[in-house]
Amino acid sequence: MPLYLDDEFIETFVYEEVAVALWAIHLHVEDVAVTPALALRLIRQYLQPLIPPEHWYVLNQKQPVTWNRIWMISSELASLLGRGNDPLLFEVGNAIELIHSHTTRPPREYTFATVIEVTYFLSMCGQLKIPVQSQIRPDREQRIDPFNFCSLCWRQPLPGRKLCAHHAPSTPLMAEGADKRAAAARYKSGIRQKEQFDKAVNRILTKEVTEFHEGLFTPVVLFPEQGIAAWLTERRPLLWQLLGEQQELNDGNAVGMLLDLLHSPDGLPSKAYQIYRQINQHLQKHPLLIWPMLIRAEGWHRCREEVRGQWGGKRSGAGRPVQPAIEPSATSPCTDQQPGAARGCADHKSQ
Repeated sequence: MPLYLDDEFIETFVYEEVAVALWAIHLHVEDVAVTPALALRLIRQYLQPLIPPEHWYVLNQKQPVTWNRIWMISSELASLLGRGNDPLLFEVGNAIELIHSHTTRPPREYTFATVIEVTYFLSMCGQLKIPVQSQIRPDREQRIDPFNFCSLCWRQPLPGRKLCAHHAPSTPLMAEGADKRAAAARYKSGIRQKEQFDKAVNRILTKEVTEFHEGLFTPVVLFPEQGIAAWLTERRPLLWQLLGEQQELNDGNAVGMLLDLLHSPDGLPSKAYQIYRQINQHLQKHPLLIWPMLIRAEGWHRCREEVRGQWGGKRSGAGRPVQPAIEPSATSPCTDQQPGAARGCADHKSQ
């Protein structure tokens, strides 16, 4: 699949050097299949020299080269315009976006990550020039994605499944015995609150991404290396409450305590147990990567608090309806509220 670009696309660029570079790439791949690796190599060769050297890191991050990664490069270059209005940088980003989209017919579209919080996390790390070790390779045959989450919560799904052991209806946790009814109940509960869970996560995400951009790309919204307790108190208050032994938490053991709370492998089947252990070891070495897990866990618990707030007597309008007061009749012989009135009424009836 070569680069399907007509002259009219290239002629829309204001900067001649961008048009010339794009035309050179078009000629280079005229008779060859364009892979993501080839596209990135040509982008670095022809387009990278046109942008200021301080922005070259966007094109040289050590991440798996995919078409989604090519699209993210164009997006990150566009985000740099927030620091300075550079129209040349804008056009280079547009050229890269065309390379991403027009190496296939119909044009390729960006495929968003399973969860949008991972997309934004990777984008923020890219803007801060923070390398992300997002893949775990225990061996040549196995690849583990620490950002692969159960669709109903923050946990890693079971191998080959979309749900974790907590929510999979047919695979109860080993520690809970063979009672599949409990597993089915957890699954149904997760399905019922799925929409609320997604909204809770998006509310947190929108607030923090907005803060990140309005703060000129300051990293305070991301998981810190120091002052973790204060960060949790402010940004993940429900998780902070659930930790329990908060006085024991410090910057050295915080990730371990969070993983014990949220991502313990205890009770899992053997293969899932090993995957959880490998992910937890990876997160211990790269603490920043726990951010997407924490945002999903906080959102889940906020959603759970909202759901519990609607249970039983806590629900608005719950309880027995208030009966209207009965006005006493003016002709009733039992209207006297003085002591002995009830007795007098009974005596009257007996007469």
